[in-house]
Amino acid sequence: MSLHDLLKDKLPQEKLSLVPKGFEVIGNIAIINIPPALDDEKYLIAQTLASRRKDVKTVLGKLHKIDGDARAGEFELLLGNSTVTLHRENNCVFCVDVAKTYFSGKMAHERNRIVQKVNDDEDVLVLFAGVGPFLIPIKKAKIVNITGLDSNPAACTFLRKNCELNGIDANIVLGDANSMYNLFKKPFDRIVMPAPYGRDYFLNIVSSSLKPRGIVHLYTFKKDFEIPHFKRLLEERGWHIEFYRNCGDVAPRVSRYVFDLRKYN
Repeated sequence: MSLHDLLKDKLPQEKLSLVPKGFEVIGNIAIINIPPALDDEKYLIAQTLASRRKDVKTVLGKLHKIDGDARAGEFELLLGNSTVTLHRENNCVFCVDVAKTYFSGKMAHERNRIVQKVNDDEDVLVLFAGVGPFLIPIKKAKIVNITGLDSNPAACTFLRKNCELNGIDANIVLGDANSMYNLFKKPFDRIVMPAPYGRDYFLNIVSSSLKPRGIVHLYTFKKDFEIPHFKRLLEERGWHIEFYRNCGDVAPRVSRYVFDLRKYN
Protein backbone atom coordinates (compact mmCIF):
# COMPACT_ATOMS: atom_id res chain seq x y z
CA MET A 1 0.00 0.00 0.00
CA SER A 2 1.12 3.55 -0.68
CA LEU A 3 1.71 6.08 2.07
CA HIS A 4 -1.39 7.89 0.84
CA ASP A 5 -3.51 4.73 1.25
CA LEU A 6 -2.14 4.02 4.73
CA LEU A 7 -3.12 7.52 5.87
CA LYS A 8 -6.57 7.46 4.27
CA ASP A 9 -8.40 6.84 7.53
CA LYS A 10 -6.11 9.04 9.62
CA LEU A 11 -6.26 12.37 7.80
CA PRO A 12 -9.09 14.50 6.40
CA GLN A 13 -9.24 14.63 2.60
CA GLU A 14 -7.93 18.19 2.32
CA LYS A 15 -4.76 17.17 4.18
CA LEU A 16 -4.49 13.74 2.61
CA SER A 17 -4.17 15.39 -0.80
CA LEU A 18 -1.01 17.17 0.43
CA VAL A 19 0.83 14.01 1.50
CA PRO A 20 3.97 13.56 -0.65
CA LYS A 21 3.70 10.81 -3.22
CA GLY A 22 7.29 9.73 -2.79
CA PHE A 23 10.31 9.70 -0.50
CA GLU A 24 13.92 8.61 -0.79
CA VAL A 25 15.49 5.78 1.17
CA ILE A 26 19.24 5.76 1.84
CA GLY A 27 20.28 2.72 3.87
CA ASN A 28 17.78 2.62 6.74
CA ILE A 29 16.96 6.34 6.53
CA ALA A 30 13.91 7.72 4.73
CA ILE A 31 13.91 11.36 3.61
CA ILE A 32 10.58 13.02 2.92
CA ASN A 33 9.54 16.55 2.02
CA ILE A 34 6.50 17.35 4.16
CA PRO A 35 4.75 20.66 3.30
CA PRO A 36 4.24 23.25 6.09
CA ALA A 37 0.48 22.68 5.98
CA LEU A 38 1.11 19.18 7.37
CA ASP A 39 3.39 20.28 10.20
CA ASP A 40 0.99 19.03 12.88
CA GLU A 41 0.83 15.64 11.17
CA LYS A 42 4.55 15.18 10.41
CA TYR A 43 5.21 12.66 13.21
CA LEU A 44 2.16 10.61 12.24
CA ILE A 45 3.38 10.58 8.63
CA ALA A 46 6.87 9.50 9.74
CA GLN A 47 5.51 6.67 11.90
CA THR A 48 3.21 5.52 9.10
CA LEU A 49 6.07 5.55 6.60
CA ALA A 50 8.22 3.42 8.91
CA SER A 51 5.37 0.97 9.41
CA ARG A 52 5.19 0.52 5.64
CA ARG A 53 8.96 0.08 5.21
CA LYS A 54 10.31 -2.28 7.84
CA ASP A 55 13.88 -1.51 6.72
CA VAL A 56 13.46 2.15 7.72
CA LYS A 57 14.64 3.03 11.22
CA THR A 58 15.01 6.81 10.82
CA VAL A 59 12.77 9.34 9.08
CA LEU A 60 14.06 12.81 8.23
CA GLY A 61 11.92 15.74 7.13
CA LYS A 62 13.65 17.91 4.54
CA LEU A 63 13.83 21.52 5.74
CA HIS A 64 15.80 23.21 2.99
CA LYS A 65 17.01 22.25 -0.46
CA ILE A 66 20.56 20.99 -0.79
CA ASP A 67 22.82 23.93 -1.56
CA GLY A 68 26.45 25.06 -1.56
CA ASP A 69 29.58 23.19 -2.57
CA ALA A 70 29.30 20.83 0.41
CA ARG A 71 25.77 19.97 -0.76
CA ALA A 72 24.62 19.02 2.74
CA GLY A 73 20.91 19.32 3.31
CA GLU A 74 19.07 20.47 6.43
CA PHE A 75 16.71 17.96 8.00
CA GLU A 76 14.43 17.53 10.98
CA LEU A 77 14.65 14.22 12.82
CA LEU A 78 11.08 12.89 12.91
CA LEU A 79 11.82 9.28 13.88
CA GLY A 80 14.97 7.52 15.05
CA ASN A 81 18.18 8.89 16.53
CA SER A 82 20.92 8.98 13.88
CA THR A 83 21.65 10.49 10.46
CA VAL A 84 24.43 7.95 9.79
CA THR A 85 23.63 4.80 7.84
CA LEU A 86 25.09 2.07 5.65
CA HIS A 87 23.77 2.08 2.08
CA ARG A 88 24.36 -0.78 -0.36
CA GLU A 89 24.29 -0.62 -4.15
CA ASN A 90 26.20 -2.09 -7.11
CA ASN A 91 27.96 -4.60 -4.82
CA CYS A 92 29.40 -1.74 -2.76
CA VAL A 93 28.69 -0.45 0.73
CA PHE A 94 28.71 3.24 1.69
CA CYS A 95 28.77 4.75 5.15
CA VAL A 96 26.90 8.05 4.87
CA ASP A 97 25.92 10.88 7.18
CA VAL A 98 23.11 12.45 5.18
CA ALA A 99 23.21 15.60 7.32
CA LYS A 100 26.88 16.28 6.51
CA THR A 101 27.39 14.84 3.02
CA TYR A 102 25.45 14.59 -0.23
CA PHE A 103 24.20 11.19 -1.42
CA SER A 104 21.39 10.18 -3.75
CA GLY A 105 20.34 6.57 -4.09
CA LYS A 106 18.36 7.47 -7.21
CA MET A 107 21.55 7.48 -9.31
CA ALA A 108 22.51 3.82 -8.80
CA HIS A 109 21.72 2.81 -12.41
CA GLU A 110 23.62 5.77 -13.81
CA ARG A 111 26.64 5.09 -11.64
CA ASN A 112 26.72 1.52 -12.90
CA ARG A 113 26.54 2.80 -16.49
CA ILE A 114 29.69 4.82 -15.91
CA VAL A 115 31.46 1.76 -14.49
CA GLN A 116 30.77 -0.07 -17.76
CA LYS A 117 32.27 2.82 -19.77
CA VAL A 118 35.59 2.87 -17.92
CA ASN A 119 38.49 0.88 -19.38
CA ASP A 120 41.29 -0.80 -17.46
CA ASP A 121 44.54 1.19 -17.09
CA GLU A 122 42.81 4.58 -17.30
CA ASP A 123 43.70 7.54 -15.13
CA VAL A 124 40.32 8.63 -13.72
CA LEU A 125 39.36 11.72 -11.74
CA VAL A 126 36.06 12.04 -9.88
CA LEU A 127 35.28 15.67 -9.06
CA PHE A 128 32.86 16.41 -6.21
CA ALA A 129 33.54 12.81 -5.20
CA GLY A 130 31.43 12.87 -2.03
CA VAL A 131 31.44 9.62 -0.05
CA GLY A 132 32.44 7.68 -3.17
CA PRO A 133 29.29 6.57 -5.04
CA PHE A 134 31.05 6.92 -8.42
CA LEU A 135 34.65 6.33 -7.36
CA ILE A 136 34.28 3.14 -5.37
CA PRO A 137 32.31 1.01 -7.90
CA ILE A 138 34.71 2.10 -10.67
CA LYS A 139 37.78 1.08 -8.67
CA LYS A 140 36.14 -2.12 -7.48
CA ALA A 141 35.32 -3.25 -11.03
CA LYS A 142 38.24 -1.88 -13.07
CA ILE A 143 42.04 -1.76 -12.84
CA VAL A 144 42.50 2.01 -12.85
CA ASN A 145 44.41 4.80 -11.17
CA ILE A 146 41.63 6.82 -9.60
CA THR A 147 41.52 10.12 -7.73
CA GLY A 148 38.62 11.68 -5.83
CA LEU A 149 38.45 15.41 -5.12
CA ASP A 150 36.01 17.12 -2.75
CA SER A 151 36.03 20.37 -0.77
CA ASN A 152 33.88 18.95 2.04
CA PRO A 153 36.10 17.55 4.85
CA ALA A 154 33.29 15.31 6.11
CA ALA A 155 32.84 13.81 2.63
CA CYS A 156 36.57 13.05 2.37
CA THR A 157 36.52 11.41 5.80
CA PHE A 158 33.64 9.14 4.80
CA LEU A 159 35.25 8.46 1.41
CA ARG A 160 38.39 7.18 3.13
CA LYS A 161 36.26 5.02 5.43
CA ASN A 162 34.29 3.66 2.45
CA CYS A 163 37.47 2.79 0.57
CA GLU A 164 38.48 0.68 3.59
CA LEU A 165 35.02 -0.91 3.83
CA ASN A 166 35.18 -1.92 0.16
CA GLY A 167 38.83 -2.99 0.19
CA ILE A 168 40.09 -0.51 -2.41
CA ASP A 169 42.84 2.10 -2.69
CA ALA A 170 42.32 5.57 -4.13
CA ASN A 171 43.99 8.95 -4.11
CA ILE A 172 41.70 11.22 -2.04
CA VAL A 173 42.26 14.96 -2.20
CA LEU A 174 40.57 17.53 0.03
CA GLY A 175 40.56 20.61 -2.15
CA ASP A 176 38.71 23.09 -4.32
CA ALA A 177 38.01 22.16 -7.93
CA ASN A 178 38.78 25.76 -8.84
CA SER A 179 42.42 24.98 -7.99
CA MET A 180 42.77 21.95 -10.26
CA TYR A 181 45.63 23.62 -12.16
CA ASN A 182 47.76 23.46 -9.01
CA LEU A 183 46.50 20.17 -7.60
CA PHE A 184 47.18 17.82 -10.51
CA LYS A 185 50.32 17.76 -12.63
CA LYS A 186 49.30 14.94 -15.00
CA PRO A 187 46.14 14.85 -17.17
CA PHE A 188 43.38 12.24 -16.96
CA ASP A 189 41.79 9.88 -19.48
CA ARG A 190 38.36 10.33 -17.92
CA ILE A 191 36.78 12.86 -15.57
CA VAL A 192 33.47 12.18 -13.82
CA MET A 193 31.84 15.46 -12.87
CA PRO A 194 28.63 15.23 -10.77
CA ALA A 195 28.69 18.99 -10.24
CA PRO A 196 26.42 20.86 -7.82
CA TYR A 197 23.59 22.94 -9.23
CA GLY A 198 24.77 25.89 -11.30
CA ARG A 199 28.40 24.75 -11.61
CA ASP A 200 28.58 24.05 -15.36
CA TYR A 201 31.52 26.47 -15.59
CA PHE A 202 33.78 23.79 -14.11
CA LEU A 203 33.73 22.18 -17.55
CA ASN A 204 36.05 24.96 -18.74
CA ILE A 205 38.39 24.25 -15.83
CA VAL A 206 38.60 20.47 -16.34
CA SER A 207 39.34 20.79 -20.05
CA SER A 208 43.03 21.49 -19.39
CA SER A 209 43.30 18.40 -17.14
CA LEU A 210 42.07 16.05 -19.84
CA LYS A 211 44.25 13.95 -22.13
CA PRO A 212 43.74 14.26 -25.92
CA ARG A 213 40.44 12.52 -26.85
CA GLY A 214 39.65 12.20 -23.15
CA ILE A 215 36.09 11.85 -21.82
CA VAL A 216 34.12 13.97 -19.36
CA HIS A 217 30.88 12.72 -17.84
CA LEU A 218 29.12 15.98 -17.01
CA TYR A 219 26.05 16.07 -14.77
CA THR A 220 23.99 19.22 -15.01
CA PHE A 221 20.54 20.48 -14.01
CA LYS A 222 18.33 21.81 -16.77
CA LYS A 223 14.75 22.38 -17.84
CA ASP A 224 13.85 20.38 -20.94
CA PHE A 225 13.56 23.43 -23.20
CA GLU A 226 17.13 24.48 -22.24
CA ILE A 227 18.74 21.33 -23.63
CA PRO A 228 18.91 22.28 -27.37
CA HIS A 229 20.68 25.55 -26.55
CA PHE A 230 23.02 23.81 -24.09
CA LYS A 231 23.96 21.22 -26.71
CA ARG A 232 24.83 23.98 -29.19
CA LEU A 233 27.00 25.71 -26.58
CA LEU A 234 28.91 22.50 -25.89
CA GLU A 235 29.54 21.89 -29.58
CA GLU A 236 30.62 25.50 -30.17
CA ARG A 237 33.21 25.08 -27.42
CA GLY A 238 34.72 22.04 -29.10
CA TRP A 239 32.99 19.23 -27.24
CA HIS A 240 31.65 16.20 -29.09
CA ILE A 241 28.49 14.85 -27.44
CA GLU A 242 28.75 11.05 -27.53
CA PHE A 243 25.66 10.46 -25.40
CA TYR A 244 23.22 12.29 -23.17
CA ARG A 245 20.09 11.44 -21.23
CA ASN A 246 17.67 12.61 -18.58
CA CYS A 247 18.58 11.03 -15.22
CA GLY A 248 15.38 12.04 -13.42
CA ASP A 249 13.49 15.01 -12.05
CA VAL A 250 14.88 17.00 -9.12
CA ALA A 251 12.32 19.84 -8.99
CA PRO A 252 9.24 20.93 -10.96
CA ARG A 253 10.30 20.94 -14.64
CA VAL A 254 13.99 20.61 -13.67
CA SER A 255 15.89 17.38 -14.35
CA ARG A 256 19.41 16.10 -13.88
CA TYR A 257 21.05 15.32 -17.23
CA VAL A 258 24.27 13.50 -18.02
CA PHE A 259 26.41 14.38 -21.05
CA ASP A 260 29.27 12.10 -22.14
CA LEU A 261 31.67 14.53 -23.81
CA ARG A 262 34.88 14.03 -25.76
CA LYS A 263 37.30 16.89 -26.45
CA TYR A 264 39.11 16.79 -29.79
CA ASN A 265 41.03 20.07 -29.59
